Amino acid sequence: MNILIIDDERPALNMLNDTLKKLCGSDDVIVSFSSAGAFEKYEDKSSFDAAFIDIEIGKVSGIQFALELKKYSPKCNIVFVTSYDKYGTEAYKTRPSGYVLKPYTEEDIKNELENLRYPVENVKKHKKLKVVTFGNFVVYKDNDELLDFTLTRSKELFAYLIDCGGYPVTTSDIAKEVLEKTMDKQISKNLSKIINGMIEDLSNAGYKDIIIKQNRQLQINKSRVECDLFDALRGDVEAINSYHGEYMIDYSWAELTDSANRLRKLMR
Repeated sequence: MNILIIDDERPALNMLNDTLKKLCGSDDVIVSFSSAGAFEKYEDKSSFDAAFIDIEIGKVSGIQFALELKKYSPKCNIVFVTSYDKYGTEAYKTRPSGYVLKPYTEEDIKNELENLRYPVENVKKHKKLKVVTFGNFVVYKDNDELLDFTLTRSKELFAYLIDCGGYPVTTSDIAKEVLEKTMDKQISKNLSKIINGMIEDLSNAGYKDIIIKQNRQLQINKSRVECDLFDALRGDVEAINSYHGEYMIDYSWAELTDSANRLRKLMR
């Protein structure tokens, strides 16, 4: 699932984020914002399966925010989270999935996830990219056709994000680890070209929501990827047996990463 949280009270935002992380799977993606303005800068507004929305986001109505969100994600399950019970009739205009009163319990949130208006498994089935990291780094579309990247560096950046396993990285991280450069104005400009090229190539191939770009950070949406690395690190025997000591041999930085070290431990 791709889940949105928006609440202008930072402690409440953090609490709900922690609660959802406990209840959701490792492949679920949770994106949080403390203002409607911050969300406006988020590029992929059409990917959300569920949204937990404070009914008063600062000076912005959470109900109006929900109506705008549903223009991008029509089947998004809206769950209002609020300290007030006076908005029921007005909120109904959004056809919400649920309504949670603060203070809530973990069981309250679990109940909403288990009783979504639009069950996620019935709403959509995403095609997945097949990514091979053992040996050379290769990316296949769901029809086993190679996915070509316009820029060599864009493919390398995608490899780096795969290696990071879904954890967010900054442009400074990318400059240091992949380009082996210190961030400056020119490097920042070059990176923007590389990042935009990667996202455009993936979008053109039908995988626009595979990259999560938020707060100047990038990460992989692991739920959209089938990868030998991810399978091996989960303990899949077949994947582990397919690893013969070579990992992303196209890239020198790949020898020193945490993922490479974890793979080597599997061979001991």
